Amino acid sequence: MKDSDDPADPTPAASSGDVDGGDAIDRGADTGKTSSDPTADRPVSTVGTHHSAASSLFNSFPSLSRIMSVVVLVMVIIAVGLLFYKVMAGFFVPLFLAVLLVVIFRPVHMWILHRMGNRPRTAAAITTGLILTIVLMPLLLLVVVAVGQFASVLKQIDAGSLKRAIERGREQTALAVPHPEYFRRLDEIVIRLQSSEPQRIETSEVLQAKDILGSLQNDESISQSARDAATPAAVSAAESLDELLSEIKGWQNREFDDPVARSYVEDLDLMARLQQLSDDAGSKTRRWMQEVLGGSIWGPIRLAANLSDDEIDRMILSTRDTLQPWFVQFTSRTGGFLVTLGIGTLIMVISVYFFLIDGPGMVHTLMRLSPMDDNYERRLLMEFDRTSRAVVLASVLSALAQGVLAAIAYFFLGFSGSVVLLFLATTVMALVPFLGAASVWVPCVVWLGLVERQWGQAIFLLIYGTLVISSIDNVIKVFVLHGRSQLHPLLALLSVLGGVGVFGPIGILVGPMVVVFLQTLLEILNHELAKGDFHIRPSDGADETTA
Repeated sequence: MKDSDDPADPTPAASSGDVDGGDAIDRGADTGKTSSDPTADRPVSTVGTHHSAASSLFNSFPSLSRIMSVVVLVMVIIAVGLLFYKVMAGFFVPLFLAVLLVVIFRPVHMWILHRMGNRPRTAAAITTGLILTIVLMPLLLLVVVAVGQFASVLKQIDAGSLKRAIERGREQTALAVPHPEYFRRLDEIVIRLQSSEPQRIETSEVLQAKDILGSLQNDESISQSARDAATPAAVSAAESLDELLSEIKGWQNREFDDPVARSYVEDLDLMARLQQLSDDAGSKTRRWMQEVLGGSIWGPIRLAANLSDDEIDRMILSTRDTLQPWFVQFTSRTGGFLVTLGIGTLIMVISVYFFLIDGPGMVHTLMRLSPMDDNYERRLLMEFDRTSRAVVLASVLSALAQGVLAAIAYFFLGFSGSVVLLFLATTVMALVPFLGAASVWVPCVVWLGLVERQWGQAIFLLIYGTLVISSIDNVIKVFVLHGRSQLHPLLALLSVLGGVGVFGPIGILVGPMVVVFLQTLLEILNHELAKGDFHIRPSDGADETTA
């Protein structure tokens, strides 16, 4: 062996000397010994340390080519994603309904899968057929029957039946007015007195208003108490009309040297007096009308409720003219709508089948491709499952229960000809917060009482609707939700209305779920911020330098 101090081998000696020298310096520092080198006591420079930290930090950054590659890749993904959205946007509703049905019927599918010996395709086919049998086919049948009943109701409505119904309603609510045509004519004259130019007021109209006022004030069909209460107003109105009539006649009998000057005369004092008199006569006549009809509030209401036959005919014609273009447009698009509905239903059924078979694999693939943390993805999936199964299922079951209970009452209270139509209307409105099923059965109460004059049945439906139909909602939701938190009623209403405006009828279910997902995402973000991972911590090199 060669000794490390052998002069014949200088390289190892230098290496060894360096190593030993370094060890000696360390040992000398540890034992407190002082080196004979005058530079030994100088502090060690930190330039090398900073250079090493900077180099390490620089090397940790990706290269420019890799950054550009990632940026281009993200831009391509965004472009393709937009194209994918445009391609799939038309199938959002059937796919969403398919996902909801799969989530809701998953326990049934798992039971069928176990009974079929873990054969997924057979179990998926049976579950899909079960969904078609108990959900889609009955719903389609109900819609067809409801459309037929709606058409039958429209055929029964004509001007005569509508006028008779309005007349019965006025009598039941004490809104009927004796000689309504006289009151309407007097109201027209009053409007002209208060809005027309003074020189355009006709003496015949003022005379007619005075005659109508005197005739109605002495009419025995009007209650004596109402006429006695309105006597001072009648006297005042008659005096104002006489004064206006006298002034108009005096102005018309004035003589002019130039015959053409009558149409161009501008006597400001006379015009101002005529205007004042016409306004005064109109206001006093209207005050008498209000007094004899029941007061300043009830009087205008009674007058507005007593429409003439011509006004009712014009109202029906206007409504028909408004709805006819929409109805023609709807009927012209019925074929296209049925085709779209059939394609959507087929896509939904196929999606249900494949979601039942490959649903777990699809979810696993999405979780693998998503950059989000797996725990957050699982939380979103659990929230979707919980919301679909609890909130949506509770809302649908509650609406169906209210619709069934209301349909039973409709059938026995004389609405058997439109019971299916009313059932669907009650079920759909029960899904809308605040409005609920009462928006359907309350008008039925009004119809029974005011139009059909069946006050016993109307009172029964009012009590039954309040205590049974609208109260079953709270029982079912509490039973299904098991105390889990629900959306605030105001937020639920806004989410339903906004969802319907954006997504159509399916928005009744989509809107609340979007709100729940947003709440979940905000909770996830709050959790991330609370962890403190976004605070900048000093690097190791900075720690060493500070030390």
